[in-house]
Amino acid sequence: MSTYHRSARRWLAAASAALTLTAACAAQAAYPEHAVTIVVPFNTGTTPDIVSRLLAAEMAKQTGGNFVVQNRTGASGIIGTQAVANATPDGYTIGFANVATLAINQGLYAKLQYDADKQLAPVALTGSVQNILAVRPGLNVKSVADLIALAKKEPGKLVVASGGNGTTGHLSAAMFSSMAGVEFMHVPYKGGVEADLAVLRGEADLVFDNISSIASFVDQGKVVPLAVTDLQRDPSMPQLATLDEQGLKGYRAVAWTGYVAPAGTDPKVLDYLNAAMNKALQSPDVQEKLKSLAYVPNIGPRQQLFDRAHAERPVWAQVIKQANVKID
Repeated sequence: MSTYHRSARRWLAAASAALTLTAACAAQAAYPEHAVTIVVPFNTGTTPDIVSRLLAAEMAKQTGGNFVVQNRTGASGIIGTQAVANATPDGYTIGFANVATLAINQGLYAKLQYDADKQLAPVALTGSVQNILAVRPGLNVKSVADLIALAKKEPGKLVVASGGNGTTGHLSAAMFSSMAGVEFMHVPYKGGVEADLAVLRGEADLVFDNISSIASFVDQGKVVPLAVTDLQRDPSMPQLATLDEQGLKGYRAVAWTGYVAPAGTDPKVLDYLNAAMNKALQSPDVQEKLKSLAYVPNIGPRQQLFDRAHAERPVWAQVIKQANVKID
């Protein structure tokens, strides 16, 4: 595709988002009359928090509204998500959502305190971050094939660290084990950084973690990256092949994210928020900052979020069942 055609497509996408936002604004001229709260069910300083604050600031600048981030953490995102599900559906409370809250938790918890399909409405699928499979340098493993061969030679002896039971890092490893026909010893830590450090210290042999979290250790040569976990290579590390390319056909484990609102929220308000987020994601300043997080933005209609969640729920449910994952 020529540079001219790429530029034209980008201009048309931006123009379309602007027109949609203008139309939505006209339909909801009085909205928002006061601050819109964005509930983030994860800690400050994490990728969900950083992305939400970037979008809140950009949406405020572009719409003249006021968007305020509120962190309500705990229980794999359940506490914050439940708060959104139970909020008044007036458009003034929305929430960050991701693969955990919309797809993994449904297979992980026998009694989940919220029903995403009945209590929530999609606002936008805003983007994703890939995981990296990395090993400690002393393991003498240079490829995925090497890792599989070693794991088969020493079944159950290699230690995989994760940020906790049921996290995307843990389940990415479980999916790898199932598809490769190998067995690891799983050791959960209190967060992804702690899991990465366990590999650096030699306490663990390998880890699956978000690129944004582990990239600095890769750049410093403190861990050996073997693969990324989406079906396409990541723009921030194009030299690193996918697991699919290296023999695990169809392997895909991505930390995708988006936003939801309480079910019953006026569709015109949801369209307004979707258009505002799409336009914010196309801001050069926002895109540059997201690039530093290895966060790949997605622009599209509201329903994309729930389509992705519905497609992945059975996949993660099967991984959870096969690995006999239990929450402490």
